[in-house]
Amino acid sequence: MAYDGAKHKAIEVFTTRPDTLFGVQYVALSATHPLVVEQVKNDAQLQSFIDNMSTLPQDSKDGFLLSNVRAINPLAFDPSTPDATKASLPIYVAPYVLADYGDGAVMGVPGHDLRDNAFWKQNRGSNPIRIVVKPPLGPEDISNQDTFIHQGILTSQSGRFSGKTSAEASQEIVELLKPNELGDFAETWRLRDWLISRQRYWGTPIPIIHCESCGPVPVPVDQLPVELPRVEGHWLRGKAGNPLEDAHEWVDTHCPKCHSPAKRDTDTMDTFVDSSWYFMRFADPQNEELPFSAEAVNELLPVDLYIGGVEHAILHLLYARFITKFLATTSLWPAGAPKDTRGEPFKQLLTQGMVHGKTYTDPSNGRFLKLEEVSLDIPSKPIIIATGETANVSFEKMSKSKYNGVDPTTCIKMYGADATRAHMLFQAPASEVLEWDEGKIAGVIRWMVKLYDYVCRNRTLTNPSTDEPPRLYFSTRLQTVNSLDKKQSLIWDKEIDLWLSVQRAITSVTESFSTASSLNTVVSDLMTLSNTLLDSEKACNVTLRYHALSALLRMVAPITPAFAEECWSILHESPASIFKQPFPVPDKTLEILQQQRRSQVCAVQVNGKLKFAVTIPLPPAGLEGDKLVQWVTARILETEEGGQRLVGNDSMDVSKAKKVVVVRQGKTVNFVL
Repeated sequence: MAYDGAKHKAIEVFTTRPDTLFGVQYVALSATHPLVVEQVKNDAQLQSFIDNMSTLPQDSKDGFLLSNVRAINPLAFDPSTPDATKASLPIYVAPYVLADYGDGAVMGVPGHDLRDNAFWKQNRGSNPIRIVVKPPLGPEDISNQDTFIHQGILTSQSGRFSGKTSAEASQEIVELLKPNELGDFAETWRLRDWLISRQRYWGTPIPIIHCESCGPVPVPVDQLPVELPRVEGHWLRGKAGNPLEDAHEWVDTHCPKCHSPAKRDTDTMDTFVDSSWYFMRFADPQNEELPFSAEAVNELLPVDLYIGGVEHAILHLLYARFITKFLATTSLWPAGAPKDTRGEPFKQLLTQGMVHGKTYTDPSNGRFLKLEEVSLDIPSKPIIIATGETANVSFEKMSKSKYNGVDPTTCIKMYGADATRAHMLFQAPASEVLEWDEGKIAGVIRWMVKLYDYVCRNRTLTNPSTDEPPRLYFSTRLQTVNSLDKKQSLIWDKEIDLWLSVQRAITSVTESFSTASSLNTVVSDLMTLSNTLLDSEKACNVTLRYHALSALLRMVAPITPAFAEECWSILHESPASIFKQPFPVPDKTLEILQQQRRSQVCAVQVNGKLKFAVTIPLPPAGLEGDKLVQWVTARILETEEGGQRLVGNDSMDVSKAKKVVVVRQGKTVNFVL
């Protein structure tokens, strides 16, 4: 992006979304960008802003507008480009732009990035936001939308690329820019030097001795490990810094080479050093000769699933791979490991999402309000007690300064650990942000209460030891299906629906537990199965209902263990623990019953939350991608409940969907609004 001025220099930016270039409405620079350094020479206000940047919070939306320079979008030269994209752009200095990432400059796209959206609103007020990408199934005119962060279809705001998918447009836009040297494809890395030493007591001593004659000398192997000395009273005396500096009896030693007086290194290693290989020790914890044996590590590594925060993805994971790759070149881990996993520490990484809490802010000054400063007599309209104004409500990363932290023990005391756990898993995928709203736990509790009441009402269900398996039951019934009267046919359809729901749930839940990142769909699937089971209470075969309930409870157990154990004990007079029972597996009746029933129950979710379930036809064979999404959406809207609840309803109008996800050929559909 070029900027206006005497020299018309270029501002280089890095983006992963070339498809949103038509939506750029500003440019933001770091405080050390060359253009900012040039401007600050003659701008005292800019210098003052930069001096105060260190006092601003990390998520600050503050910006300083550079008044005598403007930027020009690189697409402005294309004749088909709309006038809005050709207009010059304001340039800001912003705390959120990192000097050491990319080129210290970012393009601001308020219509397609949440952070850019918040920055634009604070600094440009009511200036309109440009939407240049729309949902695949959304209308052409989505000007009333605030932001759309997903990939989709480019709108008429995107010139010659209108109607193309984000993937197609991204490729073609960069190809357009390349001949004019205005853009190109690139790879960026965030690798930095790894500082392994810390000036503190807690850590692993660095086994180096510093000699004035010999320089740094490794501690001899027979003197390893170097152990930390006891340091008593250092912190009690109010002293700061590394207490090892004052541990003279430990620090003062002799050089292993020349035996002259020398000093130990008082730095200790970063805890990442130890935590980057501890899982290898877990494979062989009793080994007194070596950190681990190659045989033990080869048997258990790589770790099946590593779970950590987002900071682990760029720090801990990187260090762990570095160390294990190194160890794979040594005699500690010789060439006995399988070639396909050689030196790899983990098979799969799950980065769990943050939990955001509800915050209240004063609209007049943006100050975060304490809960006691807000009246919640009308939950949907929080009132600031001191002024009578309506407080702004948002979900933010939990922190003391925002007064939006939640004590889990309080929630557990009120609702129980099982309901709290199920609520947390149900609200969002494990890898996504969870907006903590305690009021919504009522839905989970209603589900558990209904299931518990069903178990209590049906504690006399047939004992499984004398039951015929459902597969045999259906095989026998299929031989007489043509002779069933109308009433028997209705019962037969109910039984098919019930057992199809069981088999689909087993398949879906097993898959979700295996991938470990879609546990919210586990709860959703179990709720759907519970509803089907409750609907079949008076119609279906008792034996069939027992097997359905048994499978349901065993699938519920990992989510709500105490609740499942209680229900299992009610259902059986002298039970072994539910955790002694095998996890349900498909019984191969799914295909047989699908041939009898050419429809399926579809669980309809909005923003990942189950709203209702409808029966729709099975999709035609071979239907995939967008065509499958459109077909399933149309079938849902054709149903009475789908047509009533998903059209014209402000909170559930699927015509405003930013994204539609169809799972398992239409068994679950999630509309993201």
